[in-house]
Amino acid sequence: MKKYIKFFLLFFLPLIVGCKDKNNTNIEKNKEMEKIVHIDDKLKDGVNISKSFIDGLDFNKYKYNGEYIEQISISSLEDKTFREDFFKYLSNRNFDKNQYEQIFFIKLLLVRIQQLDDIRSYNLLSQVYNNENLGYYLENYELYLFQLFLYKPYFFIKGEYKYKQDQLTEYIIQSLPSAFLTNEKYFKDNIVEIQINEDALLISENSIDRFTIEQLKKQIEQKSSKIEAFFSPSYDTEWKSKTVVYYNLYNYMNEITITNLDKNELLLYNVKYKPFFKSYIIKVEKEYWKIQDPDGYTNLRKDKNISSEILQKVKSGEHIEVLDNTGDWFLVKTNEGKEGYIHKSRIKSK
Repeated sequence: MKKYIKFFLLFFLPLIVGCKDKNNTNIEKNKEMEKIVHIDDKLKDGVNISKSFIDGLDFNKYKYNGEYIEQISISSLEDKTFREDFFKYLSNRNFDKNQYEQIFFIKLLLVRIQQLDDIRSYNLLSQVYNNENLGYYLENYELYLFQLFLYKPYFFIKGEYKYKQDQLTEYIIQSLPSAFLTNEKYFKDNIVEIQINEDALLISENSIDRFTIEQLKKQIEQKSSKIEAFFSPSYDTEWKSKTVVYYNLYNYMNEITITNLDKNELLLYNVKYKPFFKSYIIKVEKEYWKIQDPDGYTNLRKDKNISSEILQKVKSGEHIEVLDNTGDWFLVKTNEGKEGYIHKSRIKSK
Protein backbone atom coordinates (compact mmCIF):
# COMPACT_ATOMS: atom_id res chain seq x y z
CA MET A 1 0.00 0.00 0.00
CA LYS A 2 2.81 2.33 0.87
CA LYS A 3 4.35 1.64 -2.53
CA TYR A 4 1.14 2.70 -4.28
CA ILE A 5 0.89 5.89 -2.20
CA LYS A 6 4.50 6.72 -2.96
CA PHE A 7 3.93 6.04 -6.65
CA PHE A 8 0.83 8.27 -6.59
CA LEU A 9 2.69 11.16 -5.00
CA LEU A 10 5.63 10.84 -7.36
CA PHE A 11 3.45 10.70 -10.46
CA PHE A 12 0.49 12.99 -9.75
CA LEU A 13 1.85 15.59 -7.31
CA PRO A 14 3.82 17.46 -10.03
CA LEU A 15 0.64 17.58 -12.11
CA ILE A 16 -1.36 19.01 -9.21
CA VAL A 17 1.31 21.59 -8.48
CA GLY A 18 1.54 22.38 -12.19
CA CYS A 19 -2.21 22.95 -12.37
CA LYS A 20 -2.02 25.21 -9.34
CA ASP A 21 0.81 27.17 -10.93
CA LYS A 22 -1.22 27.50 -14.12
CA ASN A 23 -4.21 28.75 -12.12
CA ASN A 24 -2.00 31.30 -10.38
CA THR A 25 -0.58 32.33 -13.74
CA ASN A 26 -4.08 32.71 -15.16
CA ILE A 27 -5.11 34.83 -12.17
CA GLU A 28 -2.10 37.08 -12.68
CA LYS A 29 -2.88 37.33 -16.40
CA ASN A 30 -6.47 38.29 -15.60
CA LYS A 31 -5.23 40.97 -13.24
CA GLU A 32 -2.93 42.30 -15.95
CA MET A 33 -5.81 42.26 -18.42
CA GLU A 34 -7.93 44.24 -15.95
CA LYS A 35 -5.15 46.82 -15.74
CA ILE A 36 -4.92 47.00 -19.53
CA VAL A 37 -8.68 47.46 -19.86
CA HIS A 38 -8.54 50.23 -17.28
CA ILE A 39 -5.65 51.97 -19.00
CA ASP A 40 -7.06 51.39 -22.47
CA ASP A 41 -10.39 53.07 -21.80
CA LYS A 42 -12.44 54.89 -24.38
CA LEU A 43 -12.77 58.63 -24.82
CA LYS A 44 -16.38 58.53 -23.66
CA ASP A 45 -15.67 56.60 -20.45
CA GLY A 46 -16.44 58.66 -17.36
CA VAL A 47 -17.99 61.52 -19.37
CA ASN A 48 -21.53 62.58 -18.47
CA ILE A 49 -23.00 64.51 -21.41
CA SER A 50 -25.78 65.99 -19.28
CA LYS A 51 -23.14 67.66 -17.05
CA SER A 52 -20.97 68.93 -19.89
CA PHE A 53 -20.04 72.61 -19.66
CA ILE A 54 -20.04 72.76 -23.49
CA ASP A 55 -23.22 72.47 -25.55
CA GLY A 56 -23.50 70.21 -28.58
CA LEU A 57 -21.54 67.21 -27.37
CA ASP A 58 -23.41 64.38 -29.10
CA PHE A 59 -22.36 60.73 -29.11
CA ASN A 60 -23.06 58.24 -31.91
CA LYS A 61 -22.69 60.91 -34.58
CA TYR A 62 -19.10 61.01 -35.94
CA LYS A 63 -17.09 57.98 -37.06
CA TYR A 64 -13.48 57.21 -37.89
CA ASN A 65 -12.75 54.00 -39.82
CA GLY A 66 -16.22 52.72 -39.02
CA GLU A 67 -15.94 53.40 -35.26
CA TYR A 68 -17.59 56.23 -33.36
CA ILE A 69 -14.91 58.70 -32.26
CA GLU A 70 -15.94 58.55 -28.61
CA GLN A 71 -15.32 54.78 -28.71
CA ILE A 72 -11.65 55.18 -29.66
CA SER A 73 -9.31 54.13 -26.87
CA ILE A 74 -6.96 56.69 -25.41
CA SER A 75 -4.01 54.34 -25.66
CA SER A 76 -4.60 54.13 -29.42
CA LEU A 77 -4.44 57.92 -29.63
CA GLU A 78 -1.22 57.94 -27.63
CA ASP A 79 0.34 55.79 -30.34
CA LYS A 80 2.11 58.25 -32.64
CA THR A 81 1.27 56.50 -35.93
CA PHE A 82 -2.41 56.08 -35.06
CA ARG A 83 -2.67 59.66 -33.82
CA GLU A 84 -1.03 61.15 -36.92
CA ASP A 85 -3.41 59.24 -39.20
CA PHE A 86 -6.39 60.29 -37.07
CA PHE A 87 -5.29 63.95 -37.07
CA LYS A 88 -4.92 63.86 -40.87
CA TYR A 89 -8.47 62.59 -41.06
CA LEU A 90 -9.69 65.41 -38.78
CA SER A 91 -7.80 68.02 -40.80
CA ASN A 92 -9.56 66.95 -43.99
CA ARG A 93 -13.07 67.33 -42.58
CA ASN A 94 -15.15 69.96 -44.40
CA PHE A 95 -17.54 72.29 -42.59
CA ASP A 96 -19.42 72.93 -45.85
CA LYS A 97 -20.33 69.24 -45.82
CA ASN A 98 -21.40 69.34 -42.17
CA GLN A 99 -18.29 67.47 -41.14
CA TYR A 100 -17.42 68.64 -37.61
CA GLU A 101 -15.36 65.72 -36.32
CA GLN A 102 -12.42 67.93 -35.30
CA ILE A 103 -14.68 70.18 -33.22
CA PHE A 104 -16.33 67.19 -31.60
CA PHE A 105 -12.96 65.70 -30.67
CA ILE A 106 -11.76 68.97 -29.10
CA LYS A 107 -15.00 69.36 -27.15
CA LEU A 108 -14.70 65.80 -25.88
CA LEU A 109 -11.15 66.40 -24.61
CA LEU A 110 -12.18 69.61 -22.87
CA VAL A 111 -15.10 67.90 -21.16
CA ARG A 112 -12.85 65.03 -20.07
CA ILE A 113 -10.64 67.59 -18.33
CA GLN A 114 -13.69 69.22 -16.75
CA GLN A 115 -15.08 65.99 -15.35
CA LEU A 116 -12.03 63.74 -14.88
CA ASP A 117 -8.45 63.95 -13.66
CA ASP A 118 -7.12 61.81 -16.51
CA ILE A 119 -3.80 63.52 -17.29
CA ARG A 120 -3.69 61.84 -20.71
CA SER A 121 -6.25 64.39 -21.85
CA TYR A 122 -3.62 67.11 -21.39
CA ASN A 123 -1.25 65.26 -23.69
CA LEU A 124 -3.89 64.83 -26.41
CA LEU A 125 -5.03 68.44 -26.14
CA SER A 126 -1.40 69.59 -26.38
CA GLN A 127 -0.99 67.48 -29.51
CA VAL A 128 -4.04 69.18 -31.00
CA TYR A 129 -2.70 72.63 -30.15
CA ASN A 130 0.72 71.82 -31.62
CA ASN A 131 -0.79 70.52 -34.86
CA GLU A 132 -0.67 73.23 -37.52
CA ASN A 133 -3.97 72.10 -39.06
CA LEU A 134 -5.94 71.71 -35.82
CA GLY A 135 -4.50 74.24 -33.36
CA TYR A 136 -6.62 77.16 -34.51
CA TYR A 137 -9.81 75.15 -33.91
CA LEU A 138 -8.85 74.93 -30.24
CA GLU A 139 -8.28 78.70 -30.15
CA ASN A 140 -11.94 79.10 -31.16
CA TYR A 141 -12.80 77.48 -27.84
CA GLU A 142 -10.73 79.80 -25.68
CA LEU A 143 -13.64 80.62 -23.38
CA TYR A 144 -13.83 76.97 -22.34
CA LEU A 145 -10.08 76.35 -22.29
CA PHE A 146 -9.44 79.38 -20.08
CA GLN A 147 -12.24 78.37 -17.71
CA LEU A 148 -10.61 74.98 -17.29
CA PHE A 149 -7.30 76.61 -16.42
CA LEU A 150 -8.93 78.75 -13.71
CA TYR A 151 -10.84 75.68 -12.50
CA LYS A 152 -7.85 73.29 -12.44
CA PRO A 153 -4.58 75.21 -12.89
CA TYR A 154 -2.71 72.35 -11.22
CA PHE A 155 -3.91 69.95 -13.95
CA PHE A 156 -1.96 71.86 -16.60
CA ILE A 157 1.19 71.99 -14.46
CA LYS A 158 0.93 68.24 -13.88
CA GLY A 159 0.46 67.66 -17.59
CA GLU A 160 3.39 69.84 -18.56
CA TYR A 161 5.64 68.10 -16.06
CA LYS A 162 4.63 64.58 -17.12
CA TYR A 163 4.72 65.05 -20.89
CA LYS A 164 7.31 67.84 -21.15
CA GLN A 165 4.89 69.75 -23.38
CA ASP A 166 4.62 73.42 -22.35
CA GLN A 167 3.28 75.14 -25.50
CA LEU A 168 -0.37 74.85 -24.45
CA THR A 169 0.25 76.12 -20.92
CA GLU A 170 2.40 78.97 -22.22
CA TYR A 171 -0.36 79.96 -24.64
CA ILE A 172 -2.90 80.09 -21.82
CA ILE A 173 -0.59 82.12 -19.58
CA GLN A 174 -0.06 84.67 -22.37
CA SER A 175 -3.64 84.88 -23.66
CA LEU A 176 -6.01 84.38 -20.71
CA PRO A 177 -5.38 87.73 -18.94
CA SER A 178 -6.55 89.91 -21.84
CA ALA A 179 -9.74 87.84 -22.09
CA PHE A 180 -10.72 87.78 -18.41
CA LEU A 181 -8.50 89.86 -16.13
CA THR A 182 -8.18 93.57 -15.40
CA ASN A 183 -4.85 95.33 -14.90
CA GLU A 184 -3.83 98.53 -13.12
CA LYS A 185 -3.51 100.51 -16.38
CA TYR A 186 -7.19 99.93 -17.14
CA PHE A 187 -8.21 101.49 -13.83
CA LYS A 188 -5.96 104.50 -14.39
CA ASP A 189 -7.18 105.06 -17.94
CA ASN A 190 -10.82 104.90 -16.86
CA ILE A 191 -10.51 107.09 -13.74
CA VAL A 192 -11.49 104.37 -11.28
CA GLU A 193 -11.49 104.61 -7.51
CA ILE A 194 -10.60 101.23 -6.01
CA GLN A 195 -9.16 100.30 -2.62
CA ILE A 196 -6.73 97.37 -2.78
CA ASN A 197 -5.04 96.32 0.46
CA GLU A 198 -3.12 93.27 -0.78
CA ASP A 199 -1.59 92.01 -4.01
CA ALA A 200 -4.43 91.42 -6.43
CA LEU A 201 -5.28 89.52 -9.59
CA LEU A 202 -8.70 90.85 -10.51
CA ILE A 203 -11.56 89.38 -12.49
CA SER A 204 -14.89 91.16 -12.80
CA GLU A 205 -18.17 89.67 -11.67
CA ASN A 206 -19.42 90.17 -15.24
CA SER A 207 -16.65 87.91 -16.55
CA ILE A 208 -17.51 85.22 -14.03
CA ASP A 209 -21.14 85.38 -15.17
CA ARG A 210 -19.95 84.16 -18.59
CA PHE A 211 -18.55 80.95 -17.13
CA THR A 212 -20.37 77.69 -17.75
CA ILE A 213 -18.54 75.63 -15.10
CA GLU A 214 -20.78 76.21 -12.10
CA GLN A 215 -18.28 74.72 -9.66
CA LEU A 216 -15.67 77.23 -10.82
CA LYS A 217 -18.03 80.11 -10.05
CA LYS A 218 -18.61 78.74 -6.55
CA GLN A 219 -14.87 78.25 -5.93
CA ILE A 220 -14.06 81.82 -6.88
CA GLU A 221 -16.91 83.33 -4.88
CA GLN A 222 -16.05 81.29 -1.78
CA LYS A 223 -12.26 81.59 -1.84
CA SER A 224 -11.64 85.07 -3.28
CA SER A 225 -12.09 88.46 -1.62
CA LYS A 226 -14.58 90.83 -3.20
CA ILE A 227 -13.60 94.39 -4.15
CA GLU A 228 -15.77 97.25 -5.45
CA ALA A 229 -14.50 99.68 -8.07
CA PHE A 230 -16.16 103.05 -8.63
CA PHE A 231 -16.02 104.30 -12.22
CA SER A 232 -16.30 108.02 -12.92
CA PRO A 233 -18.47 109.14 -15.87
CA SER A 234 -16.65 108.57 -19.15
CA TYR A 235 -17.24 107.59 -22.75
CA ASP A 236 -16.93 103.88 -21.82
CA THR A 237 -19.57 104.22 -19.08
CA GLU A 238 -21.91 106.26 -21.31
CA TRP A 239 -21.11 109.26 -19.09
CA LYS A 240 -22.63 107.64 -16.04
CA SER A 241 -21.05 106.64 -12.75
CA LYS A 242 -21.07 102.93 -12.08
CA THR A 243 -19.84 100.38 -9.57
CA VAL A 244 -18.22 97.15 -10.73
CA VAL A 245 -17.55 94.17 -8.47
CA TYR A 246 -14.23 92.32 -8.81
CA TYR A 247 -12.87 89.16 -7.23
CA ASN A 248 -9.23 88.84 -6.23
CA LEU A 249 -7.88 85.55 -7.65
CA TYR A 250 -4.33 85.98 -6.37
CA ASN A 251 -4.51 83.78 -3.26
CA TYR A 252 -7.11 81.45 -4.78
CA MET A 253 -4.91 80.56 -7.78
CA ASN A 254 -1.85 80.01 -5.62
CA GLU A 255 -3.64 77.91 -3.00
CA ILE A 256 -5.55 75.63 -5.37
CA THR A 257 -2.36 75.01 -7.34
CA ILE A 258 0.16 74.22 -4.62
CA THR A 259 -2.20 71.98 -2.64
CA ASN A 260 -2.62 69.65 -5.63
CA LEU A 261 1.00 69.24 -6.76
CA ASP A 262 3.71 66.84 -5.68
CA LYS A 263 7.18 68.18 -4.86
CA ASN A 264 8.54 67.88 -8.41
CA GLU A 265 5.48 69.49 -10.00
CA LEU A 266 5.60 72.19 -7.32
CA LEU A 267 9.20 72.94 -8.23
CA LEU A 268 8.15 73.50 -11.86
CA TYR A 269 5.39 75.85 -10.71
CA ASN A 270 7.63 77.79 -8.32
CA VAL A 271 10.46 78.21 -10.81
CA LYS A 272 8.46 78.90 -13.95
CA TYR A 273 4.98 80.20 -13.15
CA LYS A 274 4.53 81.39 -9.55
CA PRO A 275 2.57 83.54 -9.38
CA PHE A 276 0.40 83.13 -12.47
CA PHE A 277 -0.12 86.14 -14.81
CA LYS A 278 2.63 88.29 -13.29
CA SER A 279 2.07 91.29 -15.57
CA TYR A 280 -1.57 91.57 -14.43
CA ILE A 281 -0.88 91.46 -10.71
CA ILE A 282 -1.57 94.76 -8.97
CA LYS A 283 1.17 95.09 -6.36
CA VAL A 284 0.51 96.84 -3.08
CA GLU A 285 3.50 98.63 -1.66
CA LYS A 286 3.50 97.79 2.03
CA GLU A 287 5.07 100.13 4.54
CA TYR A 288 7.26 98.27 7.00
CA TRP A 289 7.58 99.33 10.64
CA LYS A 290 9.79 98.27 13.52
CA ILE A 291 10.08 98.87 17.25
CA GLN A 292 12.73 101.32 18.41
CA ASP A 293 12.96 101.69 22.16
CA PRO A 294 16.06 102.59 24.26
CA ASP A 295 14.91 100.16 26.97
CA GLY A 296 15.31 97.26 24.52
CA TYR A 297 11.60 96.50 24.37
CA THR A 298 8.19 98.15 24.47
CA ASN A 299 4.75 97.06 25.66
CA LEU A 300 1.85 96.01 23.49
CA ARG A 301 -1.24 97.23 25.34
CA LYS A 302 -4.91 96.34 25.17
CA ASP A 303 -6.08 99.96 25.01
CA LYS A 304 -4.64 103.37 24.11
CA ASN A 305 -3.06 104.35 27.44
CA ILE A 306 -0.07 103.46 29.61
CA SER A 307 -2.32 102.04 32.35
CA SER A 308 -3.88 99.48 30.03
CA GLU A 309 -3.22 95.75 30.30
CA ILE A 310 0.06 94.58 28.76
CA LEU A 311 -0.56 91.89 26.15
CA GLN A 312 3.04 91.29 25.11
CA LYS A 313 6.54 92.71 25.34
CA VAL A 314 7.95 93.48 21.87
CA LYS A 315 11.73 93.62 21.44
CA SER A 316 13.41 96.67 19.96
CA GLY A 317 14.20 96.10 16.28
CA GLU A 318 11.34 93.64 15.79
CA HIS A 319 9.15 94.20 12.75
CA ILE A 320 5.43 94.77 13.24
CA GLU A 321 2.39 95.38 11.04
CA VAL A 322 0.63 98.70 11.55
CA LEU A 323 -3.12 98.35 11.13
CA ASP A 324 -4.03 101.94 12.01
CA ASN A 325 -1.57 104.83 12.38
CA THR A 326 -3.98 107.61 13.27
CA GLY A 327 -3.55 109.34 16.62
CA ASP A 328 -0.79 108.90 19.23
CA TRP A 329 -1.36 105.17 19.69
CA PHE A 330 -0.97 102.87 16.69
CA LEU A 331 -3.01 99.68 16.35
CA VAL A 332 -0.47 97.00 15.42
CA LYS A 333 -0.08 93.26 14.92
CA THR A 334 3.03 91.47 16.18
CA ASN A 335 4.84 88.53 14.57
CA GLU A 336 2.97 86.26 16.97
CA GLY A 337 -0.34 87.52 15.58
CA LYS A 338 -1.38 89.54 18.65
CA GLU A 339 -3.11 92.87 18.08
CA GLY A 340 -2.89 95.84 20.41
CA TYR A 341 -1.66 99.40 20.83
CA ILE A 342 1.85 100.86 20.98
CA HIS A 343 2.68 104.54 21.37
CA LYS A 344 3.86 106.05 18.09
CA SER A 345 7.08 107.31 19.73
CA ARG A 346 8.24 103.68 19.95
CA ILE A 347 7.53 102.89 16.29
CA LYS A 348 9.71 103.81 13.32
CA SER A 349 9.05 103.41 9.63
CA LYS A 350 11.60 101.12 8.00
